[in-house]
Amino acid sequence: MNQISEVVTTLEHYNVAVRDTLEYCIRKDSYDPKLYQEKKRSILIEVDQHTPLKDIIDHSGENGEKLEKAIREFYADVYGDDSTILKLADDGLRVDHNQHMAIYRHVLPIHENVNNMILGVLQNGHQNNLDVADVEKLHNADEAMYRGVAYMALVNDLCRLFNEYNQARNEAKGEETPASKFIGNDISAIIQNINFVRANAKITNAVYKNMEDKIVELMENMTGRRDLPIGKKFPDVMRETLETINLYVRDSEATFRSLYVPTINALIEQVKADDAKRAEAAKAEEEKKA
Repeated sequence: MNQISEVVTTLEHYNVAVRDTLEYCIRKDSYDPKLYQEKKRSILIEVDQHTPLKDIIDHSGENGEKLEKAIREFYADVYGDDSTILKLADDGLRVDHNQHMAIYRHVLPIHENVNNMILGVLQNGHQNNLDVADVEKLHNADEAMYRGVAYMALVNDLCRLFNEYNQARNEAKGEETPASKFIGNDISAIIQNINFVRANAKITNAVYKNMEDKIVELMENMTGRRDLPIGKKFPDVMRETLETINLYVRDSEATFRSLYVPTINALIEQVKADDAKRAEAAKAEEEKKA
């Protein structure tokens, strides 16, 4: 594994921890406290120690400073000891599902920042005629899975909020109320987040685009810019869209895992070998002095 591949792999490992935070925007019966602890450790250690991420941040001037500040705020708000979003308790990890917006506000831009770093490092590898084919394949698989997971969380929230909005309007006999306005603002924020994820996607294959098209159609149905398909109601198009996303995530996750695990294992072996060489060189130097 060359140096460029090592850097890309460590950045990918970081972006996985950032992406996996979106798990807490998907409602589940329980969440693994050990995985939570691992994510919590990973988010901050990369900017507290001398790592490829910290090195790039330190050489990126004002943009680097902004990203480090954003990462530290992300940690404090979501994983910090005073966080009200995630809280480890005796009965497991408690998640406040009323605060999904805060998670999106941190995760989505940080992920795109690190993503752009990875693309820059890969480009540098190509310019120097280095073999980065394996880590590029890993990055493409991670990119595919990230988009699917982000859409899964966001579209689930969109559907839930849309149902709550209609219920609020029905209870008020069609009138707009403070409650429905509040929900409407959240719907607008979710749509903005979905469009942000779409705008930054580099994927052009038909399977991804089919999922994206369904999401766009659903948003247009909800905002009155597109009629529902003949013979279908909102629950039908919501269900079909979510089924498409779930299938996409299942397949993209399988591809990602098949590449990620061996690449991380190869990096661990490389680090061990490098450490052994350094120890050997230090020992030889000491023996010379003696």
